[in-house]
Amino acid sequence: MQVITVANEKGGVGKTTTTVSLASALGQTNRVLVIDLDSQAHATEWFGVPASRVPVERSSYAVLTGQTPLANTILRTEEPGVALCAAHAYLAKAAQELAAKVDGLFALRDAIESLSESGVEIDYVLIDCPPSKGAVVFNALIAADLVLAPVLAESLSMEGLGELAETVKRVRQRYSPELPPPRILVNNYEGRSAADRQIYDYLHTQFGHQVLQTEIGRDAPLRECFAARMSILRYRRGARSAGQFLALADEITESLNATEA
Repeated sequence: MQVITVANEKGGVGKTTTTVSLASALGQTNRVLVIDLDSQAHATEWFGVPASRVPVERSSYAVLTGQTPLANTILRTEEPGVALCAAHAYLAKAAQELAAKVDGLFALRDAIESLSESGVEIDYVLIDCPPSKGAVVFNALIAADLVLAPVLAESLSMEGLGELAETVKRVRQRYSPELPPPRILVNNYEGRSAADRQIYDYLHTQFGHQVLQTEIGRDAPLRECFAARMSILRYRRGARSAGQFLALADEITESLNATEA
């Protein structure tokens, strides 16, 4: 079982779009669990689960705070191969509660490790993080085998990336020495404008091989599929972005396999 944490401390960079789309792509041939840790519950809603109807004791908040085993919260989705641990509004107060616990930063890692003991077979866990710092995000980073950092092809998006890189560095130094630096996914990229190319060149200069080869372009169907409560692969499999996320799934899988080897 491999754990992929999707994080960026800046909002609006495509974290949830990346999480849902990558989960669907991986789910074509694997068993995937998405854990929604954002109190806004956009990933939960995207999978067709009304967040207002999720009982708190069956949510990711209950998992983080030790009230419920992760296996007892798993919901089926309409996406082939993809299951969900849904978010709850109480996640907004989870960071404060976790910070008060001696082992609060390891709650999610322990919960994920307990899945196999519960007889639940999962190949990939994807964690959708809130756009913030704090104990909830630290939990997701400590649990991760790989951190995926989506950024937009614009300068303001770079601020959150630098902060995330520093946070991952601290996590690696203190808690998870085998955690590699974040892999960077460029969203909303076309490469036609000088601004796009400038950001692309900057990323490769600053982060080198951390930047994934796969890029996600601007694509109208990708913007539409949230309203349809479908992944891009269910909504319009022939869309350009659907192919890009399938390519991303292959690249991420190869990266994880290389790290494991």
